[in-house]
Amino acid sequence: MLNYAFSVPRAGTITAISAYFSVTAALSLIGSSVTVNAQLFSSSTPNNTFTAIPGASVNLPPLTGVISLGQTLNNIVSGLSIPVTPQTRLLLVLSATSSGISLANVVEATPAQESQSHNLS
Repeated sequence: MLNYAFSVPRAGTITAISAYFSVTAALSLIGSSVTVNAQLFSSSTPNNTFTAIPGASVNLPPLTGVISLGQTLNNIVSGLSIPVTPQTRLLLVLSATSSGISLANVVEATPAQESQSHNLS
């Protein structure tokens, strides 16, 4: 599995995270819904062992009903104050949970964008 972690160039503070999700195949979620969550992980060592950062997650609006190709979801969480040190590796992991009638839902999509707001001192 590929990972798209990046290294923080200098010390700073993460003040917000946002996520954007683009559906790449139409589907029908009649009687059920799928919620996508974006959770920020870090590796301060740095290595390939990441730990979830408490409070650094954002739920995207739920997918329900008839979902069109190209439909997008996005959301932002602000008011964070998460310190990071130089060379800390950050990785945004998207996951999905489903509820309702059918629990065997597959959502094909591309996490088109992820961003963190940094206040680097």
